[in-house]
Amino acid sequence: MEALKSSDFEISDEVFFLFSELIYRTSGIKLTLVKKGLLIARLLRRLRSLGIKGFYDYYHRVKSDAVELVEMLNCISTHTTTFFRENHHFEYLRNIVIPELLKKKRERRLRIWSAGCSTGEEPYSIAVALLETLRLHTFQPESWDIRILATDISTKVLETAETGVYDEEQLPEDLAADLAKRYFSRGTGEYTGRIRVKKPVRDLVVFRRLNLRDGQPPFRRNFDAVFCRNVMIYFDEGMKRHVLSLFHRTLLPAGHLFLGHSETIIGKEEFKPVYITVYRKL
Repeated sequence: MEALKSSDFEISDEVFFLFSELIYRTSGIKLTLVKKGLLIARLLRRLRSLGIKGFYDYYHRVKSDAVELVEMLNCISTHTTTFFRENHHFEYLRNIVIPELLKKKRERRLRIWSAGCSTGEEPYSIAVALLETLRLHTFQPESWDIRILATDISTKVLETAETGVYDEEQLPEDLAADLAKRYFSRGTGEYTGRIRVKKPVRDLVVFRRLNLRDGQPPFRRNFDAVFCRNVMIYFDEGMKRHVLSLFHRTLLPAGHLFLGHSETIIGKEEFKPVYITVYRKL
């Protein structure tokens, strides 16, 4: 049988808009025509692995197959992250947000949501920041009820996140050696060059698949802080308003919202800026 060639996988504007509308309706991710090449590149391997000969046939497959729809969303989602990315946010969390919560909390309970957590570096970084702050303030972590909800639309990245295993390069070069030793295990032998997040850090994080287009997250209690960084850049104005409204509803009074460096707030009557792309609920 003759192998399929790249030229066999062309996509018309009409078919691209079918995909674009389906992706937007199911995930809130907005793809304009300039992203046509990106869509082809992201889905090409999937079509080849399934033996499907064209994008129109694949469109009808995902329309009728909920499992394959998730696989398609896995393919088109972008997942680029490292530990302590945009570190000024974690410094603000350690130096301002958590100490403030430690002082005012009558119930020793902390809840943080990492929305769009990708492969897990962000929620684990949040957990390290929490544990380090508790240690510096001489609190025992066991005396606090701490949970970090980490959600993403992609099942593939969540599988990686739950293992807590990464390449060493995912750690910043300037990360303090004692902090790295306290919260990460370095691999030896065949695992040289790999690291694993230590169990006390992993135990704080709960991973769940969640589509931000949907409603309330699967947590009974509201959050002290929400991280949603470099996610809303893929949304249109309507979806951004929907997501910000969701965060406002699920944040506790005066809770903090952390956005990505290129993202701005909509609905300033609901949040006020307090730091670099950090906002407090009004």
